Amino acid sequence: MSTQIAPRPRATRQPSRRPGTGPAPSRPTPVSPFRFGRDSRLPATARDVSEHIRDPLGLRPELPDPGAWAATLARAIVEVVTGARQAQQLRRWLLPEIYAALITVRLSPCARGTNPIHVRTCPIDDRRTEVAVIVATASRTYALALRLEEYRGRWMTTALELA
Repeated sequence: MSTQIAPRPRATRQPSRRPGTGPAPSRPTPVSPFRFGRDSRLPATARDVSEHIRDPLGLRPELPDPGAWAATLARAIVEVVTGARQAQQLRRWLLPEIYAALITVRLSPCARGTNPIHVRTCPIDDRRTEVAVIVATASRTYALALRLEEYRGRWMTTALELA
């Protein structure tokens, strides 16, 4: 004897848009922080974008720990300026002006063994923080100061100093 297995009932899904309108994105589309045109309504930096982005539900994704995140980024930046890593890997995490300046800096090559030895964070508010990182290589020690700002649920580097 066999029993009949009924298919699972489908969950009823309410339409995500009102009749007569175009498709609605799952999240509001924020204004791009990068200026490609000459439109004066566009913000100039990521810091200006934070004032334009509004989540209607008040939900913000959780940001990673800024200290650990900045230590990893600082290590990658030191590897880029010493030639051990390709600069394109950091494009997503830096403002275009900082990225353009970073690819022009070339320091003496070092061994691949970079190690962040000290990280200090100084939160400004819940969306901005400043971090100081000391990175040691086999031949030299580097100090980096980074300013991180929230951008679309992730950290974006808006200022960088390397010594």
